[in-house]
Amino acid sequence: MVFGSPFKPKGKIVLQAPDSSQPGELIPIEIRVIPGEEIQPREVRAELVGEETFYVTETHHSGGQTTTQTVQKNEAFANVTQTVAEQPTLSKGVAQEWRCSLQLPSDAPHTCRGKLVNVRWTLKAVLDVPKRADLSQEKPLHVFFQPPQIDNMSVAPAEKSLREVTLILKAPAAARAGGTLKGQLTLQTKEKLNINGVRVELVQIEEAGTRSANEVVATAKLSGSASFNLNEAPIFEFSLNIPAEAPPTVVCRRSSLRWEVRAVIDRRMKTDFNVAQGVLVHLAAPVKNGMD
Repeated sequence: MVFGSPFKPKGKIVLQAPDSSQPGELIPIEIRVIPGEEIQPREVRAELVGEETFYVTETHHSGGQTTTQTVQKNEAFANVTQTVAEQPTLSKGVAQEWRCSLQLPSDAPHTCRGKLVNVRWTLKAVLDVPKRADLSQEKPLHVFFQPPQIDNMSVAPAEKSLREVTLILKAPAAARAGGTLKGQLTLQTKEKLNINGVRVELVQIEEAGTRSANEVVATAKLSGSASFNLNEAPIFEFSLNIPAEAPPTVVCRRSSLRWEVRAVIDRRMKTDFNVAQGVLVHLAAPVKNGMD
């Protein structure tokens, strides 16, 4: 809180740092201050802040009336700070530089922007001057992860047993945005089964506090109208194209974005059958830029 002048000190502060990083990595930072006046700051510091967006429902009572509305909130879930200089003397026109490193937490959720979910990281350089507004500069940091080589590794099949049929869905544990997800659906019939069709869907599932959204982003039709007798076991191979702009899977404190493959059996005049399996969607590693 500023109790004195609301004006920032005259001068320029420059932050140099990489554009991207992975959980657990050290982020090299350079802070350069060019004072436009004589300044006696409390400190010069570097900050790394992780924030997420979520929604809450608020109820208000006024004049005997009650209103309810959904409100967007932004909250910091991580804050890593390092003081690089304490009470330095800064003379007008004399540039000073400091270097340090901030460590990204090993469990840091990665950057993700969906329809509701927004998980982001920001690097800041701050010149903290008593009784005056801070002089600061910030830049976004893209936090990404590189999963093990599991794109083609299948997890245990998702299985759903119903009176008429057992559904067995096999799909990779992980897939890259912009890639193709291939899998297999098996029907094991327990009695005669008549269907209108079979399809698989790639579904984006978001939860951000009190708001949620489910969206089918890709669909593949595996079969049209068909009939199967007792003890048949038809197998359907499928592939789904994952959009290149698909946001990655992320789980944060108050929000999450997940993906699942869902197989749907469209039955004639009856409720559809379905079985689903989660899949971790990740992005290709961004090209790292140096401290330019």
